[in-house]
Amino acid sequence: MIPALVLATEMTFANALFVEAGTAFIPYANDVPLMISGGVRFAKYHEIWIRGGFMPTGDDVRLGFGATGYRAVLRPGKVVRPFVGGLFAGLPETCSHDDTGSPVCTKVPIFIFAAVGGVRFEPVKWLGVNLSLAFGLDSYPNPFGMVELGVSFALPLN
Repeated sequence: MIPALVLATEMTFANALFVEAGTAFIPYANDVPLMISGGVRFAKYHEIWIRGGFMPTGDDVRLGFGATGYRAVLRPGKVVRPFVGGLFAGLPETCSHDDTGSPVCTKVPIFIFAAVGGVRFEPVKWLGVNLSLAFGLDSYPNPFGMVELGVSFALPLN
């Protein structure tokens, strides 16, 4: 075998750094955010991440945001890995629209707390495709929901 392939098969990816890119749909606000995340996996199951993104379309168009979260990713070493966790996000302001479709913005920061669940498909140890749902509340309080699709790349630390 090629030495790099031998090395890749011996790595467990129990501890790793990862990068994710994704998009989502947030029905209540009609937002479609684009996001990039980075994080760390430790003890096979636990992942802590931080994310930044912006809204190219929707009620909150042009706004950026930040988020952080935790998830427990089950079934290490398997192709199908369900996960559960939570997230905390913040935006500098929020917008909606009136009956005519004109934007109506509130210059007060908004914070979101949500539970997250989903599944990651890992055809190889360093590549994953994520599908997830998030449900929670924002600081107004309005309901928050999000359907997310992403891809992740892992760099093993062991």
